[in-house]
Amino acid sequence: MVSAVFSYILIPFLTFFLARGTGYFTTNFSSIRTALSRQGEFLLWSIITGTYFFFSLRLILLKAGQYFSTKKETLLLFLSAGMMLLFVITPYLPARFPFLSFIHVITAISSTVVLFFCLLILALKLYFREPEKGRPCLFLLISTAVFCISSLILSGIINTAMEIWFVLACCLLIRAYLRLFSK
Repeated sequence: MVSAVFSYILIPFLTFFLARGTGYFTTNFSSIRTALSRQGEFLLWSIITGTYFFFSLRLILLKAGQYFSTKKETLLLFLSAGMMLLFVITPYLPARFPFLSFIHVITAISSTVVLFFCLLILALKLYFREPEKGRPCLFLLISTAVFCISSLILSGIINTAMEIWFVLACCLLIRAYLRLFSK
């Protein structure tokens, strides 16, 4: 029940709330964060979303470990969480702190890509074990990748629309994985 509230209500609400008043294809969460009035919102969103994703996926990987090895996925999860922590605490002020801003961008992108591969490897293992259960997870991940790559090509930047899509896809996948591996 608590997981459903986070996945279907709280995190989507906070994600859209954070993105309010911005151009979905012309800005991103790092840019929103630079506004002094929005830093607290970004921090709250990061803490809630990151904590929920980490602990939910950790539980999922423990349960999935009963069916197949999850060592790679666990390593990727911890790596992604570490990079997320780094990009949350590293400022994004390119004019003032170019090196720290570079670190912020690299860790933000890397954290997301690593988390994506954690979810993808899990979906592939599920698909090869039970194709009918793994297929929807793979479809969601493939559609997420297609949307994000297309959006990047069309806008030329990592943008808010991509970030929203990815967060919502993660929420749906976490709920699906919790249901699939709780049996």
